[in-house]
Amino acid sequence: MARLRTLVLGLCALTAAPAAAKTFPIVVVHTNDVHGWILPRPDKKTGKAVGGAAVFSAYVKKERAAADRFLLLDAGDWWQGTPEGSLSKGRAVGEVFDALRYDATVPGNHEYDAGEAALSGLIRGMKTPVVASNIAVEATGAPSPYVRPFLIKDVAGVKVGIFGLITTQMKRLAFPQNIAGIAFQPEEDAARKAVAALKAQGAEVVVMLSHVGQEYPDRPGALGDDTVVRKVPGIDLVVGGHAHIPIEGGRKVGGTLIVNTGCYLDKAGKVVLDFDDQARKVVASSATLTPLFVDEFGEEPMVKALVEKWRLEVGVALDVVIATAAAPFTRDRFKDSDMGNWMTDCLRSWSKTDLAFQNSGGIRKDWAAGPVRQRDVFELMPFDNHVTTVYMKGSQLKDLFEHGVGKAPGMLQLSGGTVTYD
Repeated sequence: MARLRTLVLGLCALTAAPAAAKTFPIVVVHTNDVHGWILPRPDKKTGKAVGGAAVFSAYVKKERAAADRFLLLDAGDWWQGTPEGSLSKGRAVGEVFDALRYDATVPGNHEYDAGEAALSGLIRGMKTPVVASNIAVEATGAPSPYVRPFLIKDVAGVKVGIFGLITTQMKRLAFPQNIAGIAFQPEEDAARKAVAALKAQGAEVVVMLSHVGQEYPDRPGALGDDTVVRKVPGIDLVVGGHAHIPIEGGRKVGGTLIVNTGCYLDKAGKVVLDFDDQARKVVASSATLTPLFVDEFGEEPMVKALVEKWRLEVGVALDVVIATAAAPFTRDRFKDSDMGNWMTDCLRSWSKTDLAFQNSGGIRKDWAAGPVRQRDVFELMPFDNHVTTVYMKGSQLKDLFEHGVGKAPGMLQLSGGTVTYD
């Protein structure tokens, strides 16, 4: 009888033990600030072919096949910057997103470079869902009709909520006529409402696609992703963009992981969210960045053919040599640069003025020594800006120089004068 009692007690102890928690990965591959760079190009350090949609597609295919739970996400600024992107007004990149089966993206500030009507038409022609919680009709406050505020996706039994934010600095970043009648609502308020709505609809994981940007050490008080997640709890992952600053290994702010690939589709971002099946929440997360070297991953044939179609349609006419650079022309956002000097010298000569200025953020490419194609000039200055001649007083010039050396958001490039500053 004693042996039986011991056996029964032992069985009770075994059945009473709690079940072990089961944790499984959700893989998120991400991009941001593609800016039309769907073609490969030489890597600055190695000279090897890097980047572009076809090699990224090969990478995605490999990661998607290896994962039970997979998401592909983008954080905005899709097309402005290359002939294929800009001259197609984003259709080339939209077709790439659809071919790769992106789960969601958010508009960046440059999506408005062709105006709201063009962006609305582009989005309506895309299969890829576009989310933004803080874009509204200015007159009514109603959500913008061409984007979703958020979505919930069932990822193999896990409800993942995805919402988007665009920076509220749009009046500084876009021509007034391109954003007339649009309200860009405060990021924190929109994020808080989106998270609450997603949680109410059963979201177990919350992802923010952010074209808000990052805080900069030399620009205190500037709102970025860190500020948003500190003020709005409940966000597991921020796929960031806008700042063009890659975050190696991601950055943790509280329990939130913030990631960013930098720009121009030369790296793939990958996040692994460890999801606890019993607690029904993310319990750990990690991030990596992988350079997209063509000789390592190859190029997926279908997407390569799509990219080549657009190169032949809009880009091939610009692949003609028009000059030779005797030395490298490099840019620097925060100091006087070779490229900035050359550009402003050209402006001053062409406009026959005493001085010429160029904002550093508008200089978008370095040149190696050697042949210069018309494409290189296009990619150097891809925006639809105009050269304007103005008459200024000395006091106005002083104010301009004070702002220009303040490095917020970048050093003013100058031709025709010398500035000494402390």
